[in-house]
Amino acid sequence: MPDVRKAHYTYPPGPSWANEPVPEFPGAANAIYGKRGPQRASPDYAARKPLSTEPESIEHHVQDAIARVQGLSPRQRLALRNELMRMTRDISFVRLIAEQTRGPYSEAAVQDEGRPL
Repeated sequence: MPDVRKAHYTYPPGPSWANEPVPEFPGAANAIYGKRGPQRASPDYAARKPLSTEPESIEHHVQDAIARVQGLSPRQRLALRNELMRMTRDISFVRLIAEQTRGPYSEAAVQDEGRPL
């Protein structure tokens, strides 16, 4: 004889949603990133545009200098920016700048010894 008791009880009494079909789980990556990969909430409208504000770093100075040159394609601008940034990271370039300034802090800018102990 079959068991006539209810298999699932709900409160308040009414239809049970325990056996409702659910959509198939697409996987952990889709749960984190969405269907088309990582999504940005919104574009970065606060990004600094060249020549818009005072430069705050060497990269800003380089971008402003490139923005003043007319007739460069985006690919040429990127190549020029990458080459100039590589040059500014070279220690010999920094030494040349320090030699040309001949100020009280020029030698301290080149030294890599840190504070004396």
